[in-house]
Amino acid sequence: MTADLDDDKALVPYDEFGNLLRAAWTPEGEIVWRAPEPFTARLQLGQFARGRAAGYVVWLNDESRMFPMSMTEFVEAVRTVGVEPGGYVEAEWIAHRRGGAYGIQLYMSRRERRRVRRGSD
Repeated sequence: MTADLDDDKALVPYDEFGNLLRAAWTPEGEIVWRAPEPFTARLQLGQFARGRAAGYVVWLNDESRMFPMSMTEFVEAVRTVGVEPGGYVEAEWIAHRRGGAYGIQLYMSRRERRRVRRGSD
């Protein structure tokens, strides 16, 4: 894992359908705890939402599974890789914990993000 990403490999919660949970809670069904693994996906922006402490966005994959993302990570993703028409972003992602909430972020180091934004190799 790159140096500025979560190094502790803390488990992240999913529901029984494969949706990443923003909080380790579900009204019914089971929580499945998984180790975060990088994944490549073309995600579509689903909605903006408001949590108890902060706003966040929800991305959907091609199977309509949901992946929350903090607004901070959203701004970073848009600045780094951009958003295609229709609200799509294709990138490598990883689930992580930010404060008391779970979500996804780009799976890139800060150096890699700067390099992509500047368009250099």
